[in-house]
Order: sequence, then C-alpha cells, then structure tokens
Amino acid sequence: MNIKFSSKGILYALGFITLSAMSVTAFAQSREYQRGYDQGYRDGSEAQSSQDQQRGPVGRIIIEKANYGIREASCDARDTVQRAVGRRRNLSIAANNELCGDPAPNRPKQLYVEYRCGDGPALRARTREGGTVTLTCR
Repeated sequence: MNIKFSSKGILYALGFITLSAMSVTAFAQSREYQRGYDQGYRDGSEAQSSQDQQRGPVGRIIIEKANYGIREASCDARDTVQRAVGRRRNLSIAANNELCGDPAPNRPKQLYVEYRCGDGPALRARTREGGTVTLTCR
C-alpha cells in the first residue's frame, strides 16, 4: 500500500488538529470561567446576607410621613415614597406633582419627609418643588 501525502494535505491536517485543540482549550476555559463566576456570585450573596443579618433592621428606610404641597393644601405622598424606597438604604426622591398630584396649583410647593432607619430615631428631609431629597440609612 503506497500512500502519498502532499504538503498541502499535511498543512490542512495540521491546521484542523490545531483548531480542534484550540477550541477544546477555549471551551474548557469558558466552563472554568463560568464555574468561577457562579462561585463568586454565591460568595457575594452569602456575604451580603451575613452583613444584612449583622446590621439587623437598622439600615432599612421606613417612611413615617411624606407630605407634598403647602401648609394650607398638601397631599399624602407616603405610600408613593415608600414604594420608591423599597428595601434600599439610600435614595433620592424628586419633589414634583407625580408624587400625589398638584394640591396647590400655581403655587410653589415643598416635599417634607419624616423617616426612620429601622428602629432608629426619626430623621427629616425637606426640599422645594423641582428639587430632590436624599434619604440615607447606614
């Protein structure tokens, strides 16, 4: 049996073998990367849970009052602000008519917020219409 190999055929075969080896290596690296990524995500989630348990309820913002308007005409924006806050520990809220409507048309209004950080003391924040108020718990 007489088999002839051309230099072109040998180059094609070597190229195919090289590409196959590279794809196997790349696949193995991407699987390893995915495992590392997943483990890092789990580690981060566990660390956050541990940190939250150590802090307890102190850091969560609880809205006690939120009024938008003027002294003679205001609306209760408490539910809207609490929904915006959710479970965050800090948030900026814009003072505008989207909070609870326009209780005093053509008059400059204010947003007044009274909140607590978990069981902590009451904190207050105030801003004029068009401004923002930042609520922060640490």
